[in-house]
Amino acid sequence: MNLNILTPTSTNIQEFINFWSKQYAYTNENTYYNSITKKVFKLNDIQNLYIWKNGMKLSASKQKSLDTKIKAKLSIINTFKKSANIDIEAFKKEFKTVSSVWKIFLLHTLKPKKYPIYDQHIHRAFLFIHNEDYSNISSSSITDKNKELFYFNRYLQFIASINYSDLKKLDEAFFAFGQFLNTRKYATLLE
Repeated sequence: MNLNILTPTSTNIQEFINFWSKQYAYTNENTYYNSITKKVFKLNDIQNLYIWKNGMKLSASKQKSLDTKIKAKLSIINTFKKSANIDIEAFKKEFKTVSSVWKIFLLHTLKPKKYPIYDQHIHRAFLFIHNEDYSNISSSSITDKNKELFYFNRYLQFIASINYSDLKKLDEAFFAFGQFLNTRKYATLLE
């Protein structure tokens, strides 16, 4: 087994990303995610992106949250999307009532080439790569505040340090690797 696919370093990050991004599979990728490239969002674009992020139709409570906390601010979202750079503090303040994962996803939709996606699988992969305990990472094991702190204070710095240009492919690799770690089957590869 080539362990480079399990422990990326600055010299083999490309190999890691190439291998793990091929393992990536996500529901409705082409149907819903493609609107991310639009210069201006419509309400339906936001709806479709969050259906994609959720992996299925939104529950009534998630739909209400999307409608009242995100879609209701479509003009603000498009102002951020059109700007060359996003004032992160202004963005956080504007969307302070949105859960961290959805807020970070919104940031990703605004500038997908600058801000990677964040979720439990990506967090788990990051911790594994950095020889930290990843075994208890789940969507409910970390507070919203700590998810944001991790993303803005650690993960973005890591992404900048590896200087990898295709964030979508990197997201796919980390997502697939984090899912794999969650299955606990990785141990059989090391035997």
